[in-house]
Amino acid sequence: MSSPAAPVHRRHTISSEMGSILLALAISVFAVVLLLVPNYTPTHDSIRGLPGWIALGYITAQLWMLLDSALRTRPTSILDAVLAIVPVITGIVCFVLYLVSVMHLSLFQLNALAMLTITGLVEFVSTLWVRNVVLQRGLSVLPSQGSL
Repeated sequence: MSSPAAPVHRRHTISSEMGSILLALAISVFAVVLLLVPNYTPTHDSIRGLPGWIALGYITAQLWMLLDSALRTRPTSILDAVLAIVPVITGIVCFVLYLVSVMHLSLFQLNALAMLTITGLVEFVSTLWVRNVVLQRGLSVLPSQGSL
């Protein structure tokens, strides 16, 4: 008589796609919170470069997660590609609110807004491009209907 096998405990980790989605939403919320402070100007000059470093870290992490999910053999979801546009939309909406004088932004905040929008646009285009390449690669290995 054999004893029942012990249950295997698997660690549930966040997928690259879910991490990418959460990071895009988090950076958008962080940007809105920063931009809601009217005419915020940092008191220390060392903080002025922070939006650039955050943008560089954000795009590096997003591209790393994008390439990680592209190398997986399982099918990828379209949700990541759809939500990759959230930082761009956030930036555009905040810029329009600035143009109609609803939001009062300092030059530091305008710089952060430009970093958010441009970095989000780079991430969105990269996501669409990689998804297109992965989709074409996946379709090219499938046999054609005439060879069956």
